[in-house]
Amino acid sequence: TATAMAAPLAVMLGSSSKWRAALIRDALPAGFQLHAEQLSPDIDEKAIRREDPAEMVVAIAAAKAARLQQVLADRPADQRPDLLLCADQVIVFDGVAREKPVDAVQCKEHLQSYGLHGKPAECTSGLVVLDLATGKSYSGVDVAVQHFKLVPNEVADALIAKGDIMYCAGSFVAEDPLLAPYLGEREGEIESVQGMPVALTGRLLVQALHDRANSAAPAAPAAAAAAAAAGTSAAALADEAVPSARDDPT
Repeated sequence: TATAMAAPLAVMLGSSSKWRAALIRDALPAGFQLHAEQLSPDIDEKAIRREDPAEMVVAIAAAKAARLQQVLADRPADQRPDLLLCADQVIVFDGVAREKPVDAVQCKEHLQSYGLHGKPAECTSGLVVLDLATGKSYSGVDVAVQHFKLVPNEVADALIAKGDIMYCAGSFVAEDPLLAPYLGEREGEIESVQGMPVALTGRLLVQALHDRANSAAPAAPAAAAAAAAAGTSAAALADEAVPSARDDPT
């Protein structure tokens, strides 16, 4: 009904990332509100591989959505959000996709490589919005390009000691004040560099709202819809994304 549609749709962020939560809280368009709870999907991201970084980030985001849909299925309807928002990001450097660093040595190597070689970080973010009521899934990719100056050893060591960049794709946190003097030109949104592109998020959410308002017909099961966004089946995603023991922010 018109009255029901007037209520804001609750959007749950499928991530434990404090950066993504802060970004999405300020970026939700009218008609949406951030669900009070964040859930981090228990999947093994490294089990999901694609040659194309853009396809890979959408596949991982879709796997996160599919996993959380399963978790939330056991909850009463009034304890579930209306929409799930899941994201993933890789940094492409010189044609190679970089995820979170495996250790401090790799982290420092990656952080300093951008300025050392004069090649930018291509921040490739994949988003999936999953409507738990209709089962429809919406996905997209945004790429922002961040250039760097050479980060000195002492600054790199200080950033690693703080710890945050150890959980970030490409081994940098663009909003960290220590790194600010070494950021060069940027092409695209700063939020996209940070892993939560605002414009793309808004477009996907508004499309979900539009479809709800214009169609009462149920769609395919939600897990299958999320999988379809990544060009694979729900069963295949479940096989790929075997839960891991890691507790890194997702």
